[in-house]
Amino acid sequence: MNDPRARVGHNGGPALDDDANGPPTPRYCKYCRHWSPPSDLEVRAYEAFQLGLSKRRVKRPSGTCDRVLMQAGKPLAFSATVDTFGCLNFSAKPPAPIVRGRGFVTIYEGDRIVWRGHEEDVPEEHR
Repeated sequence: MNDPRARVGHNGGPALDDDANGPPTPRYCKYCRHWSPPSDLEVRAYEAFQLGLSKRRVKRPSGTCDRVLMQAGKPLAFSATVDTFGCLNFSAKPPAPIVRGRGFVTIYEGDRIVWRGHEEDVPEEHR
């Protein structure tokens, strides 16, 4: 308890406010900027097989990556990898941009509706 770094009420565990951007992203290929996902057709066929909707056996779909690093100091390699695979060359994708302005708007004058539509399409006379 004589540790000068420990604050009152702190139990010696990791700092709670280090994680300001939310929980860490798992280091899987599907979250890496280098990975190219499999085609939608492959994914749908596999999902149908998993659900029992198709009798035809389908292998788990795999994407591709040309920057797989399995050991430190080794060269990068090309590989077909599934979405939950992870390598030492993980680089998180940037977050998707937030789309704003797709709200639906109804403009009234008195009890009468004068305009309806999406927020970004509001005519200038009603802004």
